[in-house]
Amino acid sequence: MPAQITSLVQLVSLVLAGLALIMGAYLLIIGRRPWRGEDNTSVAPRVRLLGLSYILVFGSAMIQIVVGPVGLEGELLGGLMVLGGMIVIVVVFLEARASRQITRLDRSDRLDERLSGSR
Repeated sequence: MPAQITSLVQLVSLVLAGLALIMGAYLLIIGRRPWRGEDNTSVAPRVRLLGLSYILVFGSAMIQIVVGPVGLEGELLGGLMVLGGMIVIVVVFLEARASRQITRLDRSDRLDERLSGSR
Protein backbone atom coordinates (compact mmCIF):
# COMPACT_ATOMS: atom_id res chain seq x y z
CA MET A 1 0.00 0.00 0.00
CA PRO A 2 2.72 2.61 0.83
CA ALA A 3 4.42 1.87 -2.51
CA GLN A 4 1.18 2.63 -4.32
CA ILE A 5 0.83 5.94 -2.50
CA THR A 6 4.43 6.84 -3.34
CA SER A 7 3.83 5.96 -6.99
CA LEU A 8 0.68 8.07 -7.06
CA VAL A 9 2.48 11.05 -5.51
CA GLN A 10 5.31 10.68 -8.03
CA LEU A 11 2.83 10.50 -10.91
CA VAL A 12 1.01 13.64 -9.75
CA SER A 13 4.35 15.42 -9.26
CA LEU A 14 5.45 14.38 -12.73
CA VAL A 15 2.25 15.70 -14.31
CA LEU A 16 2.49 19.03 -12.46
CA ALA A 17 6.17 19.40 -13.32
CA GLY A 18 5.31 18.66 -16.95
CA LEU A 19 2.69 21.42 -16.95
CA ALA A 20 5.18 23.85 -15.43
CA LEU A 21 7.74 22.80 -18.03
CA ILE A 22 5.26 23.58 -20.81
CA MET A 23 4.54 26.96 -19.20
CA GLY A 24 8.28 27.66 -19.05
CA ALA A 25 8.66 26.83 -22.74
CA TYR A 26 5.71 29.13 -23.51
CA LEU A 27 7.31 31.98 -21.57
CA LEU A 28 10.70 31.38 -23.16
CA ILE A 29 9.48 31.08 -26.76
CA ILE A 30 6.48 33.41 -26.91
CA GLY A 31 7.57 35.70 -24.11
CA ARG A 32 4.21 36.89 -22.89
CA ARG A 33 2.57 36.22 -19.57
CA PRO A 34 -0.97 35.00 -20.27
CA TRP A 35 -2.16 35.86 -16.76
CA ARG A 36 -1.33 39.54 -17.29
CA GLY A 37 -3.25 40.07 -20.53
CA GLU A 38 -0.33 41.82 -22.22
CA ASP A 39 -1.02 42.89 -25.79
CA ASN A 40 2.18 44.72 -26.59
CA THR A 41 4.68 43.20 -28.96
CA SER A 42 7.78 44.14 -26.97
CA VAL A 43 8.86 41.42 -24.60
CA ALA A 44 10.76 42.11 -21.41
CA PRO A 45 13.86 39.92 -21.13
CA ARG A 46 12.89 39.06 -17.56
CA VAL A 47 9.88 37.13 -18.87
CA ARG A 48 12.16 34.94 -20.95
CA LEU A 49 14.41 34.51 -17.90
CA LEU A 50 11.39 33.35 -15.95
CA GLY A 51 10.66 30.78 -18.66
CA LEU A 52 14.26 29.57 -18.50
CA SER A 53 14.04 29.19 -14.74
CA TYR A 54 10.83 27.14 -15.06
CA ILE A 55 12.59 24.84 -17.51
CA LEU A 56 15.65 24.44 -15.27
CA VAL A 57 13.75 23.81 -12.06
CA PHE A 58 10.92 21.64 -13.29
CA GLY A 59 12.96 19.83 -15.94
CA SER A 60 15.44 18.86 -13.25
CA ALA A 61 12.59 17.80 -10.98
CA MET A 62 11.14 15.57 -13.70
CA ILE A 63 14.51 13.94 -14.31
CA GLN A 64 14.96 13.35 -10.58
CA ILE A 65 11.50 11.77 -10.29
CA VAL A 66 11.97 9.45 -13.27
CA VAL A 67 15.64 8.51 -13.01
CA GLY A 68 16.37 8.98 -9.32
CA PRO A 69 20.04 9.90 -9.78
CA VAL A 70 22.54 9.56 -6.96
CA GLY A 71 26.00 10.94 -6.42
CA LEU A 72 27.41 13.51 -8.80
CA GLU A 73 24.43 13.37 -11.19
CA GLY A 74 22.05 14.17 -8.34
CA GLU A 75 24.24 17.04 -7.21
CA LEU A 76 24.36 18.48 -10.73
CA LEU A 77 20.59 18.32 -11.06
CA GLY A 78 20.28 19.99 -7.67
CA GLY A 79 22.63 22.70 -8.89
CA LEU A 80 20.41 23.31 -11.93
CA MET A 81 17.42 23.64 -9.63
CA VAL A 82 19.28 26.15 -7.46
CA LEU A 83 20.30 28.10 -10.58
CA GLY A 84 16.65 28.21 -11.66
CA GLY A 85 15.67 29.46 -8.20
CA MET A 86 18.30 32.19 -8.35
CA ILE A 87 16.94 33.28 -11.72
CA VAL A 88 13.46 33.57 -10.16
CA ILE A 89 14.88 35.77 -7.39
CA VAL A 90 16.56 38.03 -9.97
CA VAL A 91 13.35 38.23 -12.03
CA VAL A 92 11.30 39.18 -8.96
CA PHE A 93 13.86 41.84 -8.07
CA LEU A 94 13.79 43.27 -11.62
CA GLU A 95 9.98 43.21 -11.67
CA ALA A 96 9.78 45.08 -8.35
CA ARG A 97 12.33 47.62 -9.56
CA ALA A 98 10.44 48.17 -12.80
CA SER A 99 7.12 48.64 -11.03
CA ARG A 100 8.67 51.15 -8.61
CA GLN A 101 10.10 53.07 -11.55
CA ILE A 102 6.73 53.13 -13.33
CA THR A 103 5.03 54.33 -10.15
CA ARG A 104 7.65 57.05 -9.74
CA LEU A 105 7.17 58.21 -13.35
CA ASP A 106 3.39 58.21 -12.92
CA ARG A 107 3.67 60.38 -9.83
CA SER A 108 5.93 62.88 -11.58
CA ASP A 109 3.50 63.09 -14.51
CA ARG A 110 0.63 63.85 -12.14
CA LEU A 111 2.72 66.47 -10.38
CA ASP A 112 3.57 68.09 -13.75
CA GLU A 113 -0.13 68.13 -14.64
CA ARG A 114 -1.03 69.77 -11.32
CA LEU A 115 1.67 72.40 -11.67
CA SER A 116 0.78 73.24 -15.27
CA GLY A 117 -2.95 73.33 -14.49
CA SER A 118 -2.58 75.73 -11.57
CA ARG A 119 -1.22 78.56 -13.72
